[in-house]
Amino acid sequence: MKSVLIRITLLFSLLPSSGFGLKETAFGKLDLSATLSGEYDSRVFGISSTAYTASKNSNSGFIASDEIKSEDDFIIRFTPALTLSKKLGWFTLSGTGGIQLAQYIKNQDKSYVIPISTLTVDFDESLQKRLSTNAKIRFSATFDLGQHIDTSVLEQDLVSYTYFDIGLNARYNHSPKFAVGVGTNYALRDYQTGSVSERPYRDYNTIPIAVTAFYIYSEKLDFYTQYGYSTTTSRNKNSSPNLIDSKSHSVSFGANGDLTPKLSGNAQLGYTIVDHENPTNPNQKNFTMGLGLDWVFNTKTSAGLDVDRSFSPSPQGFSMFSTMSRLRLNHRLKQDLTATGYVSVGVVDYTYANIPKIASRDSSSLNQYGFGFEVTKNINQNFSAGGGYDYSYSDRDQDSFGRHLIRAQIVGRF
Repeated sequence: MKSVLIRITLLFSLLPSSGFGLKETAFGKLDLSATLSGEYDSRVFGISSTAYTASKNSNSGFIASDEIKSEDDFIIRFTPALTLSKKLGWFTLSGTGGIQLAQYIKNQDKSYVIPISTLTVDFDESLQKRLSTNAKIRFSATFDLGQHIDTSVLEQDLVSYTYFDIGLNARYNHSPKFAVGVGTNYALRDYQTGSVSERPYRDYNTIPIAVTAFYIYSEKLDFYTQYGYSTTTSRNKNSSPNLIDSKSHSVSFGANGDLTPKLSGNAQLGYTIVDHENPTNPNQKNFTMGLGLDWVFNTKTSAGLDVDRSFSPSPQGFSMFSTMSRLRLNHRLKQDLTATGYVSVGVVDYTYANIPKIASRDSSSLNQYGFGFEVTKNINQNFSAGGGYDYSYSDRDQDSFGRHLIRAQIVGRF
């Protein structure tokens, strides 16, 4: 699978830099890095052995069965990159150029080459300075064009798509206690032919708009209420019925910042209605949630909780409502050695358009459980290395299976 990635990002917010490897030159700060990683994936297509065998023997025009060689694989990736950062008056300009090469040992037709480039512009630390004393208005804009390739258990496939994202966000601090914000973006997904999917993929675009009112409780904490509107449109108009085409409305309340001296992050609770504008497919509605919390126990140990409960369309034409949660623990074993562990639980409900199901693959729900750990070591000022293991168990109406991921990498910065 050959693909090309060109990414340009214009970001009016501070991205933390550094680590080791930065060199001061006449042209700015120069950072040359290279990452070499190896990974073993026991379910590289995100499906069970039974579904894999059926896909390999399929005569469907949507499955590239001649490219399917093994349900597990070893993947080697190499990513060299060069980053240049320079402060020009009131803004900082940084750019990265490089290439990523991925080799699938067994499924060699899935290997790819991805040239990469990034551009970042930082204006006055932008939105990171929530209560900046030198500006009441802060603004951010992003532009991102690239290629994404990854195994998706939710989609039951090795997914590949080209994406284009452009967004605008602004915040106005009207007074020391009140602020308003607005944000929107355009997101396009152009899917390539699936590897093992029995459904055709559909390209689609999404345009969300969010308006937010902030109550500034302190310099480190905001409370807010937000209204969001989003429209998603399938770009394959002549295809069969689908649940991609929709409009959604949401209202949410939340807090963002330092909730206590040791607890920080974002907590949001809301209610969302998804209108498919089709009498045969009624509206979907449910409570939604977003949590991203970090608790610092001491200088060596911290914990985090992430929860996402939301609707999302599938490029295969159905709709998903998922609740995904992860509890993680970070601990610095030594000055140069850090360990991270996690446990996760996820529940996904699938809703299909008013068309017959594919009995061998379609399920009404998915329960997923997982755990994993990772260890990272700074070898010296130029090299770091790490490795980890992940296990997940997926339980569907039609089948169940476990997935093992074993990975290791070394990073050099000069």
